[in-house]
Amino acid sequence: MQTLVVYDISDNNIRLKVSEICKKFGLSRIQRSTFLGYLTSMQRKELIAALRRAFGNADGNIQIFVICRADMILREIIGKPFEEYAKDELLI
Repeated sequence: MQTLVVYDISDNNIRLKVSEICKKFGLSRIQRSTFLGYLTSMQRKELIAALRRAFGNADGNIQIFVICRADMILREIIGKPFEEYAKDELLI
């Protein structure tokens, strides 16, 4: 199943740790504080444990959603995907 991780964290160090953990698990950044990717149930449990350790008692929150294939098919994207936007920014 697809796993969506959304976070709102004010501490720069913890926010960086969270994004690195998401990347380590193979998730792709789709917005500045949002990652998406396919994870098995076991991988998702490991991700959640790693995120809990990194987050500790910080201000903010992390939300993890499991999205089935049928719901992903209904997904609508308006505007440029984040990856294209980031590449364009590097070229300027």
